[in-house]
Amino acid sequence: MEAAHESQSAVTEQYTVKLNASVALKLASIGQQSPQGITTGPIYGFDGVEPNIISVTHTIAFPSSAQFGSSNNDDFFNLRTSNQKFQQEYLSKLKASNYTANLLGWFVISSGGKFISQSLADSLYQLQETFRSNKSEIPSLLVVYDPLKSVDGFLNLKCYKLSDAFLKTIQSDGKFIAKNLIENKLSYKNIIEPLALTIKSNHLTNLKIQEFNLDDASNELDNLSIGPSTYEYIKLTTDQLSDSVHQLNHNLGNLNYFQRNLSREIAKITKWEQKVKQDNEDKLKANPKAKLANTDWRKEFKLMPPSSKFDYLVASGSVNNICNNLQVTENIEYVKAVGIDKSI
Repeated sequence: MEAAHESQSAVTEQYTVKLNASVALKLASIGQQSPQGITTGPIYGFDGVEPNIISVTHTIAFPSSAQFGSSNNDDFFNLRTSNQKFQQEYLSKLKASNYTANLLGWFVISSGGKFISQSLADSLYQLQETFRSNKSEIPSLLVVYDPLKSVDGFLNLKCYKLSDAFLKTIQSDGKFIAKNLIENKLSYKNIIEPLALTIKSNHLTNLKIQEFNLDDASNELDNLSIGPSTYEYIKLTTDQLSDSVHQLNHNLGNLNYFQRNLSREIAKITKWEQKVKQDNEDKLKANPKAKLANTDWRKEFKLMPPSSKFDYLVASGSVNNICNNLQVTENIEYVKAVGIDKSI
């Protein structure tokens, strides 16, 4: 428990993530190649040079990391053996080239707000525990890039870590049971927490950026136009929302099954306790020294273990993220529509 307490207190320290501009450009390049898919990969870097600063210096996508077919849409991040070997081999090459780098976490390139999954949360936690065992207090990182939100001139790049509430819950006895969720104030809204993110540029990167064709002379109507990318983004986000709601309903169905089964078992236990109590009373009336039956129902019945709320948290969090992204996009397009109407 002492080690768990140290782990919980360590992550409360505030960190800033400094992302090399070359990494940001690489993520943008990967996202441009598959704007509607989901791509993942490891991120590397170091800490300790500046106080409370984590530097991300290198990244690479997993081979064939496009979204895998899965019944629960939770397999877009997969640390199977081949991916683990791939990220370790890349790290070895960095160190062989005299780069100071360690595995810091992973990136997800995804549009519409779908970027958290059970497998990803588990991997972030396992990596953070590895940091703790190596006496490092930094959190494991998740960098998220949305390519379809970046096509309008904005770099939609964010960085997250597992929340303190999540870490306290997963380190509690029983992990994601209702009691622990309530005590640690963990909900679908705070599985992860954002970290401050800055981008560090250099002269070579600045030269590359200057090659981009940025038209500053666009008129007001051009800025107000609702392009095809917006409709594409809304359609993709809506499809993802439909899939996430379907997954949430599936999880709720499992929960309802557990609750119905628990209700039936509780009714059986109540009936059994009443019968044993009546039998014992009858025995005492007939013989005050009679041996009474055991009234401990636990020796007669075995209840299903409390259901983990982890999958419900992740599914609800996914729906929440997608809805937030959809709401922001629609609000922006509404403002554009009003601007166009007033310009006519």
